[in-house]
Amino acid sequence: MHPVVKGDNASSGLTRYVPRTRLFKHQSRGVVRAIKKKNYAFYFEPRLGKSKTALDTTAVHALRGDVERVLIVGPKISLEVWEAELEKHFPFHYRAENYDYEWGGLSLDKSKRRRTHPEVKFFLAGREHTWHTARKHLRKELERFDPDLIIVDESHEYKRAGGRGAQDLWRMVRRLRKRRRGEGSEGKKPRPWVLLLSGTPGAKGYIDLFSQFRIMDERLLGTNVSDFKADNVVYHPKHHWMILRYRNKQRLEKIIRANSLAVSADEAGLANEQFFQKLSVELPPKVKKMYLELATEFLTEWEGGVIDAANAGVKRLRLLQLVGGYTTEGMEIHRAKVKVLESYLELLLAQEESVVVYSRFRPEVAAAFEVAQKAGFRSFRVDGTIKRSDRSVAIASLASRPKTPTAICFQYQAGSRSIELVGAAETVYYSTPDGWIDYFQTMKRTQGPNQKRPVRYTHLIAPGTVDVSTITGLQEREDWHQSFMKNPRRYLFGL
Repeated sequence: MHPVVKGDNASSGLTRYVPRTRLFKHQSRGVVRAIKKKNYAFYFEPRLGKSKTALDTTAVHALRGDVERVLIVGPKISLEVWEAELEKHFPFHYRAENYDYEWGGLSLDKSKRRRTHPEVKFFLAGREHTWHTARKHLRKELERFDPDLIIVDESHEYKRAGGRGAQDLWRMVRRLRKRRRGEGSEGKKPRPWVLLLSGTPGAKGYIDLFSQFRIMDERLLGTNVSDFKADNVVYHPKHHWMILRYRNKQRLEKIIRANSLAVSADEAGLANEQFFQKLSVELPPKVKKMYLELATEFLTEWEGGVIDAANAGVKRLRLLQLVGGYTTEGMEIHRAKVKVLESYLELLLAQEESVVVYSRFRPEVAAAFEVAQKAGFRSFRVDGTIKRSDRSVAIASLASRPKTPTAICFQYQAGSRSIELVGAAETVYYSTPDGWIDYFQTMKRTQGPNQKRPVRYTHLIAPGTVDVSTITGLQEREDWHQSFMKNPRRYLFGL
């Protein structure tokens, strides 16, 4: 089913919107509702396609001539994913920019994108940078961009009404709408319209939704959090932070259901489905130089000594270690991959998602374990250094979905066979194994008949390094495997 919308002018009658990639039923339903409401919230469980739904909603608005400029605000770590989603799902020509550079449009395959409306401009802004105290000039840049639509990714990050990000975003939306009203060109729902996207919208109930809805449409739940609490929240008489219950639940539920769509994996019919994504890692300049020296001369120097290789096989091993950031002895060369992993784990923790992290070398396992602990996960390390009993405890922690977000950091050899980790639906590859069997086996640990949610595999890849050739080799082996098994489905497509 494709949404049917009015064309660019009255004489054009009705135009059928054709998405670039197939819409699932829950996504199609969300697009239709969001088009009608203008301001809307997509509360889908992780991996159910919130970003695609938002982009198709944007495209329909653009087809109607209502939206030409779109601001996407999300965690910095998610912006690369948004770039990939734009190229994959957005059906029309577009230009995109962030605070540093522009891309898109002319670099895209024109034969696959339609010019049925003016080119759409996107601005991708990282939440952490945008709302930083010392970066008012960035917020002014967003206001100069003057978006027609704002997509707030991971909107639960704005659930604290007094937080800087929640305050600044709400006030910016307010100013932009006031400006449009002042120009006399807006009706009851002035632009910019706002789409909220979240997989974990309200762990504490309605109080977590207040600030999100205030950003989206302040007329729905009001603007003063104290008034909202006085009218709707009953706190413990002694422990004033503890919510006992809510008043006016029927009214609140009616408002929320009328302005949002909540979808679970079971409802969407996507339990046990697989999704793949990559996060790029930019190596420091000095490490790039070391990498080139080692690749061409079999030897390179750094502050910690000399890295050399006796033959091509050992050289490849050293290059893999160099990209990962650690020597065989565990000396740290750089933290580029660690920082990307840290940002992504913080995002998963905010979504209350458990995770399995796979690494090739023990120092990488140790680094991933340290990062997971620091982020706040209940963390386990599983490699050749731990006791058999500790390994059993770690595996048992994800035999089913835990109450506390849990992370297990595996070395491949210790976690690729005969175990079930369906309590997690997120797998991260800090580094990727060479062998298809090892890779395929690690993929299957979070899958199976007991997995009730879609699963996602995230690869940390440094462009222009052995990371890329490793993935290419796996893709080739995958083709052989799928041909032998007579299974046309490809897992690694697009990485």
